[in-house]
Amino acid sequence: MAAGLRLLLAGLCWSQFRVKDAASSPPPPAPIRCALLDGVGRGGALPGGGNTRPALLRFGGDAETPPEPGPEPEVTFNISDPWGALTPLGVPPRTPPSCELNPTNPQTGSAPWSRPLHPDARSPPTAGGQWWVAAVGTPQYGATALLQGGTNTEGTITAAVSLAVLTHTPTLHGHAGSPIHLHCAFAAPPSPFVLEWRHQSRGAGQVLLAYDSTSARAPRATPGAELLLGTRDGDGVTAVTLRLARPSPGDEGTYICSVFLPHGHAQTVLQLSVFAPPKVILSPKNLVVTPGMSAELRCHVSGFYPLDVTVTWQRRAEKSRPSRSTGGSVMDSWTSSHRRAADGTYSRTAAARLVPAHPQHHGDVYSCVVTHGALDKPIRVSVRLLLAGTEGPHLEDITGLFLVAFILCGLIRWLYPKAARPEEETKKSQ
Repeated sequence: MAAGLRLLLAGLCWSQFRVKDAASSPPPPAPIRCALLDGVGRGGALPGGGNTRPALLRFGGDAETPPEPGPEPEVTFNISDPWGALTPLGVPPRTPPSCELNPTNPQTGSAPWSRPLHPDARSPPTAGGQWWVAAVGTPQYGATALLQGGTNTEGTITAAVSLAVLTHTPTLHGHAGSPIHLHCAFAAPPSPFVLEWRHQSRGAGQVLLAYDSTSARAPRATPGAELLLGTRDGDGVTAVTLRLARPSPGDEGTYICSVFLPHGHAQTVLQLSVFAPPKVILSPKNLVVTPGMSAELRCHVSGFYPLDVTVTWQRRAEKSRPSRSTGGSVMDSWTSSHRRAADGTYSRTAAARLVPAHPQHHGDVYSCVVTHGALDKPIRVSVRLLLAGTEGPHLEDITGLFLVAFILCGLIRWLYPKAARPEEETKKSQ
């Protein structure tokens, strides 16, 4: 099998992402308001463009549940959804989903690995009927469904979900180097299928992974991209989750999960943002300054992504004196431009030139404070200014040394009593 592919054939894999079991009897899903686009799209591609009309999707023959407030629909679709693929979008409590719907001509696609599906008797030329593709979603759920039309009456269309591709992670945020799971699944009648995962970023795209269920092989697989394939018997839903083992900033972007069947194809879109926390080094580590001379501090921030980072300087005066503002102790400061490393992370350096050192500056603590979106709280790295020639032992140090000497003296007298009283022993011998 091609490098970078791992198949997880386990029924439990789907349990954490499963769509509602088809055998259950939930309350009727709430209807969904939708924008019906004019014009015919291609296959199961996402709709978009053209003029729109207000439409309404109703499920399971329910005609009583009122929709969300909005314009009067010109067309109502009575949807048969045997797998409950759209149910999570219509069961309160919920976020009102976005929805677009347009007519389409189902196609199996032109990818080389989807060609073996074409000879099937249920291919588009023999499918017949009217077809629509619906793209619906919330921040927590997204689905693209290929609908096959049935009977039509004035203002009402009966349609059934023929294929639905869905995700529970339409928007993800991950840390560089930590595994990320991009969930995708599809609901359809038993049939051979071909899966394609595509990544697009900064105007360029590539196929990360392709899988053919007939041969159980991956004609295309990128190292680091793993397929977690899970099924649940009886509900017709198959999980085709993509796992990125060690994502980097270059893996950020748009991911398209496409499923090809003999009678058509559909796809859903996921957005991935990758974060890398900064590393901070403050130099010099020991800040010893000659009286009357100035010093320069450098704060090097590296390994972070995205590039938005804030570096500030703070000063805390010695405990015995009140705090002073940094403005009176920093003579000048500057920050370098961003530098990009080979792994896609950024670095930059901030510097601060301190005013000439005087006795009142002795013991002041200077801190470089870094704020970044990958951090739960800012990073603070500090150094204490010591004035050359004025640093001596503190009272605490003297007290500590005295106690240590006292304890050692007592220990010696206890271990060597004779050595501790040499004069007394000499007088007794005389």
